[in-house]
Amino acid sequence: MNARKLSVLAAAFLVIAPAAHAQTVDYTAAEQMFGEPVTASAIGKPQRASEAPANIDIITADDIRRSGATDIPSILRFVPGLDVRRYGQFDAAVGIRGYNTALNPRVLVLLDGRQVYQDDYGYTLWSQIPVALGEIRQIEIIKGPNAALYGFNAVSGVINIVTFDPLRDRKNAVDMRGGTQGQAYGEGVATIQVPDRFGLRASVKGTRADEFEGKSVLDDAEKPNVKTGAADMRYRLNDHVELGVSASIGGIETEYYPDFGSYIAMDTKTQSLRGVLTADTSLGLLQLDAYRNATDFSSSGWIYDLGWRQDVTVVKASDLVRVGGDHTLRIGAEYRHNSLKDDDFFGGETSTDLVAGSVMWNWQIRPDLVVTNAVRLDAMSVRKNDTPEEFDQTQDDVDYPDIVQPSFNSALLYSPTDFDTFRLSAARALQLPSLVTLSYYYRLSPFFEELAPLRPSAVMNYEAGYSRELPSLDSQFNFSLFVQDTDKTIGSPFALPLIFTREDELVSLSRNFAGSGAVGGEIGIDGRNEAGWRWNLSYSLASLNDRTSADILSLIPAIDYAVQNPVHSVIAGLGFTWDRLEVDGQARWQSSFKDFRFDEATFGSAAENVPDYVTLNARAGYKVTDQATFSVTAEQLNAARIVTSAGRRSERRLLAGLKIEF
Repeated sequence: MNARKLSVLAAAFLVIAPAAHAQTVDYTAAEQMFGEPVTASAIGKPQRASEAPANIDIITADDIRRSGATDIPSILRFVPGLDVRRYGQFDAAVGIRGYNTALNPRVLVLLDGRQVYQDDYGYTLWSQIPVALGEIRQIEIIKGPNAALYGFNAVSGVINIVTFDPLRDRKNAVDMRGGTQGQAYGEGVATIQVPDRFGLRASVKGTRADEFEGKSVLDDAEKPNVKTGAADMRYRLNDHVELGVSASIGGIETEYYPDFGSYIAMDTKTQSLRGVLTADTSLGLLQLDAYRNATDFSSSGWIYDLGWRQDVTVVKASDLVRVGGDHTLRIGAEYRHNSLKDDDFFGGETSTDLVAGSVMWNWQIRPDLVVTNAVRLDAMSVRKNDTPEEFDQTQDDVDYPDIVQPSFNSALLYSPTDFDTFRLSAARALQLPSLVTLSYYYRLSPFFEELAPLRPSAVMNYEAGYSRELPSLDSQFNFSLFVQDTDKTIGSPFALPLIFTREDELVSLSRNFAGSGAVGGEIGIDGRNEAGWRWNLSYSLASLNDRTSADILSLIPAIDYAVQNPVHSVIAGLGFTWDRLEVDGQARWQSSFKDFRFDEATFGSAAENVPDYVTLNARAGYKVTDQATFSVTAEQLNAARIVTSAGRRSERRLLAGLKIEF
């Protein structure tokens, strides 16, 4: 390796070094140097995914196009180690290495480093992420706990969506598609630039469709639909300072399947505003990042009419410093304020204030050996404000303790040859209680004198990985094993058995349960050759063991993660490009598992078996001209309907579309 990788490593620093155009990572230049997609999210400098201090898969813009998908979960379904459950046209849950549920609070989802994960309930509205597929450069899937490297609540892993840089990349396209189930999908991306000084990209996305047949709510939503819009601006003040400003809005009307196992009609609107200032100085690469996310949520058609306002304000500062030729340091600080407001259901406003500090040290010990260590300390306090009179007692009677907890990531990489890389890593991350969970705690504590406050769920992960380039096969081989332990699990409030207060009010309340363990890994090979062929084949294993007693698990299937998890999965793909034609297919088989649903007889959740299944997606695209591409896509080509969750059956979807780039 040694000379080649050392020279590439040195060249990588030139992409972010103190020079003109160096304020943010130039992915295009980095990819040309490495000859493949690169990531800069882990330690701040470009590197191959196999040489990062975490287990990272990269889905490129070409992969996204060839998938034919109109949403991100449909793309993630064919990534080893991920579990994607589709509950409806615009309702999906994504899990990494187990612990997936109808609402998954353990996966941090970022858009260009901005959180799009919803803190109110702890989930991601995948369809409402304000990004058009045509403006995504790559999607990075980081497996395992990575809070010290990526931030707040990165428990099972991170999905990091990276868009094209409007200052350096010109993207102009219109993509229109239609198909079965009344599907209509459209997106547009436009970029204007002043070379080397200013760039602005704007995008819009809209989609609607008939919902899958089957289970419904009392008050059906009209035809599900999603609309988003976003703008991203970069302005270079001088050769060393760059300003970025971005804004987005979005709305979704659909029927959603939350953690109590029944559909609700949901109408959610989101908006975000962000500013990022980056300066290349003698003290390092300094960055100040501030953003605010706001979500207005309303729902009807179940037992309760729900509605609340969630606000998240985040301010982050960091300094990336190169010390000599072998050391990279990143020092960071973060403040976040989260609030949930609703007088009727939660009795006022609940808010959290979190302060965190972090440090990362990457040390190139020698050309074939590198170690990365990162530590983060979170301190969170909880407050209750503006409590209506009927809940005044909560102000005096409830004292939620502050949470102060560390996280860390540590990895050692050894590359004895140009083709082999070994990775050993250990990590700890925290799952903190959601705002809904904390609001319930405040409202109900006066009714339960011995109510214990929820504690964070700490996850420890140990992992070994190996990757090898296979030039003779034009392929790369990847292998990883992990052992994981969760010291306690947090039960989701509405998925637990209902109880009565002293006032005969019917409620459900989150609490901590015994921990769980997990073992597993992934093995796979993927490649492509100059003849136009590409291929991939992988196997994933994730076996969980819950320490909560069987009696409790039988009553609360929502926390029985061992049976909720498909232990085995196999993914295979094949494609080719010939002249103007490209054809691709991806297939996934996964073993059976148990999801859960609402049981009207017991007024609680009940387990429901989901048998093993195969799903096959295929796409054919033909470039009519250099700018126009016509495509046909079939999702779940192998079956008209299959059971993939306890919700509605997934249906075969056929789409045809035309994309024009200019």
